[in-house]
Amino acid sequence: MTDLRFLFLLYAYPPAMGTAAKRNFRISSFISKKVKFSKIFTSSSSPSNARGVTNEIESIPVVDYRSLLRRRTTDAAVPENKKSSALAQFLIRLINTFPINIIAGEGGLIYFFSLLRRGKKVIEQNEITHLYSSYRPFADHYVAFLLKKKYPHLYWIADFRDLMIDPHYNHILFPQQHHSFFERIFQKANLLTTVSDGLAKHLVSYNPNVLTLRNGVPNNLEAPVPKEVSVFTIAYSGSMFLNKRNAEPLFQAVQELFQETKFEAEDISIVYAGKDGQQWRALAKKFRFETIFKDKGIISAEEAIALQQNACINVLLTISSEKLQGVLTGKMIEYFEAGIPVLGIVVDQNDAELQNILQEIEIGDSFSDAYKDVEEIKSFLHREYLHWKKTKANRIAVNTEVLNRKYSMDAVMQPLLDKIL
Repeated sequence: MTDLRFLFLLYAYPPAMGTAAKRNFRISSFISKKVKFSKIFTSSSSPSNARGVTNEIESIPVVDYRSLLRRRTTDAAVPENKKSSALAQFLIRLINTFPINIIAGEGGLIYFFSLLRRGKKVIEQNEITHLYSSYRPFADHYVAFLLKKKYPHLYWIADFRDLMIDPHYNHILFPQQHHSFFERIFQKANLLTTVSDGLAKHLVSYNPNVLTLRNGVPNNLEAPVPKEVSVFTIAYSGSMFLNKRNAEPLFQAVQELFQETKFEAEDISIVYAGKDGQQWRALAKKFRFETIFKDKGIISAEEAIALQQNACINVLLTISSEKLQGVLTGKMIEYFEAGIPVLGIVVDQNDAELQNILQEIEIGDSFSDAYKDVEEIKSFLHREYLHWKKTKANRIAVNTEVLNRKYSMDAVMQPLLDKIL
């Protein structure tokens, strides 16, 4: 244990749902075990603590649009079909634009000022040496920036799960002005971390000190075991992000396998879990798959894990282009832990970084959403179907030895430890 003393600004934290909370939890828990003192500020009520970690966790009051949504929805998220209008898109861009993102975005003004005030108190009372903030929301980073200005001795680590100016989504007003604004802010950080090499290439425009800090699996993860399943289940759990995710090639491939009599209808089940069931139901109707499609709606984290573990194929959807690669969904780590074959379908073009990761741990492959790749998707599906037909069980594809060696928390965190210890 070192003499380092950490303050974490983590809006998203368990028991909040989602991969953002999981990333923040795993990284902060890992670091907290290595340092003399750690304190976490979060918006989560009744926040969880990791076994064997003695850090202090404090909830910060929040009045923002997500807290309002939580009164009406399970996961405080808006279905993608409600985001497509011109007005909705303008409001999304507005709420991501400074200073509206501080006033009305995630956290809100009460969270922002409380975080700043309590942050100063903790830094002074506990002789904090290191500051860690994670996007989103921008409020965490902006408070960290202000604290760094007041206490220049702090070593500030700014983490990015996504880009604040994403060329695929165009979800911010005045992007060029924001580029300059963000550059002035993040050049004050000592280190920027992010989930992929693709995102890292963009962040160097703000600060040359960028480290790829991938999401990791628990140390010494045991190899999963196959599950007996009554039907060949193809599963996807997650959001669709308007037209930036495309499941249609999956439906096209299944339809052609039916037409070629390589699939039997009574054997197949396509299962979706999440807030965007309307889009999946529309696809099922288009391909006349109503009898083999099941929409589970929003389910708990435990139910999502069970779905992934009992599937025969877990589908991973993302986007890649010449403008941006490496959009690696946090759901990927859950898929790795399940060990079931992963079928990646990438809007626009295949993503080399994603494909290399899937192939490296032998868990699957990725393809573009272009029709030219449907034949390869069909081959992938048919290969796993034949295994299920023979065994009536799903297949554990992941190479657990490689997974532990390359993606355990010890492995993914070591480059960061080398920077700060």
